[in-house]
This record gives sequence, C-alpha cells and structure tokens, in this order.
Amino acid sequence: MEQNQESQNQKQEKKKEEPKGPGFLTKQKDKLVNYRRVISVARKPDKEEFSEAIKITGSGILVVGAIGFMIFLLYYFLSGGMAL
Repeated sequence: MEQNQESQNQKQEKKKEEPKGPGFLTKQKDKLVNYRRVISVARKPDKEEFSEAIKITGSGILVVGAIGFMIFLLYYFLSGGMAL
C-alpha cells in the first residue's frame, strides 16, 4: 500500500513539472503574424489568370452536376419512374 501511495505521489509530481507550452495570447499573435505574411505575398490575378480559374471552376461544377444528374436518372429508371 505504501508503494502505491509513493507511485501516486511521483505521478503527481511529474504532472506538475511538465511545461504547458505557449499561452493563448502567444498562439493568437503567431496566427496574426502568419496572416500578415500571407496578405503581403498575395496579389491580384491578371485577366488571363482569372479567366483560366473561372473556366476550371465552371467545368468542375458542370462535371459534378452531370454526375448528380446521372445518379438521379439511374435512380429514376431503377425505381420504375416513381422517383418524383
């Protein structure tokens, strides 16, 4: 029983000695520094880059919509036309 109490006391002492790490304000300050770095590096896209991004995004939306429509048609025909 004495060994059990001694081991518990040792565990409690170890818990007290462990560092907790950076505080809340330090973490928030680091986040703000990272945000500022990203904003300073970011730039406005030129017309060509913007139109290319629009084309890629639009085609992705169309592909996802087509897949969804195919799933709907498959469900509709497999259920005997009673999907609606």
